[in-house]
Amino acid sequence: MTPPNELRLPLPPPPPAPDERPWKDRAGLLDERARAMGALARWYLAPHRALLLWLSTLVFALGWSLAVSGFQFLVKGEIIEHVLGVIFLGLALGATVPSSLGVASGIRRDVFVGACLRDWAELERDPQTLPHWRVSGGALLWLGPSIVLACLGLALGGFAAFSDVGTESVGTVAGIGLVFAAAGALGMAKAIDYYRLVGRELRPLRPDTGGPDAYGPDAGYAEGFPEGPSEDCSDGGPSDDGFCND
Repeated sequence: MTPPNELRLPLPPPPPAPDERPWKDRAGLLDERARAMGALARWYLAPHRALLLWLSTLVFALGWSLAVSGFQFLVKGEIIEHVLGVIFLGLALGATVPSSLGVASGIRRDVFVGACLRDWAELERDPQTLPHWRVSGGALLWLGPSIVLACLGLALGGFAAFSDVGTESVGTVAGIGLVFAAAGALGMAKAIDYYRLVGRELRPLRPDTGGPDAYGPDAGYAEGFPEGPSEDCSDGGPSDDGFCND
C-alpha cells in the first residue's frame, strides 16, 4: 500500500514480503514486530488526533448552521436578507471546506496506518510483547467520547424527525446530528479496530495452527522458521555426529 503524500512521519513501513524478510528466527521477528506495532498504535490512537477530529466536527457543524441560515436569508427576497445570506454562505464555506478537507486527510492517514498495523499483527501472535504496543488509555479516549458523540447525533436526528420544530430548524438540527453521528462512528471504528487486534493477540492458539504456544513452551519455532535437526530416525535415532545412520 502506498502511503498518502501528506504522511511524512517517521513511522514503520509495512512488513516485507515473505521472500524478503530479514529475520533469522522468531525472536528477531517478534522484536521488530513489537517495535513497529508500538510506533503505529501510538500514532493511530494519539489523543491529539481525537481532539482534532472533534474540533473539525464542531467547526463543520457551525458551518452547516451558517449555510442553512444563509439559504433561508436568500429565499426571503429582501435586499438586506440577500446580503446577509451571501455573508453567511461565505462564512459557511470558510468553516466547512477546511474542516472537511482535514477530516478527509486524517481518514486517508488512518486507513494507511491501520492497514500497516494489521499487517504487522498478522505476522505472528505473542501475548508477551503486547505491553510494548498496548495503548489502552488512548483507545478509551477515542471510544468513550465517540460513543457519547454518536448518541448525541442520533438523539438530534430523532428530535428533528419526530418533534414539532419549525421547518427552518429541522435542517439545522438534522444536519448537526448527522455530523456528530458520523464523527462518533469514525472514532468508535478506530477504537474497535484496536481492541480487535488486542483480542486476537490474547486469544489462545489452537493445536492445529502451529506456533510456540500450540503445544507448550518447548514447541520450537513458529511456522516459517527453520527448526533444529530432527531426531526422528527410522532405524533407532541419530548417530553421534547428529545425522541419521544409513
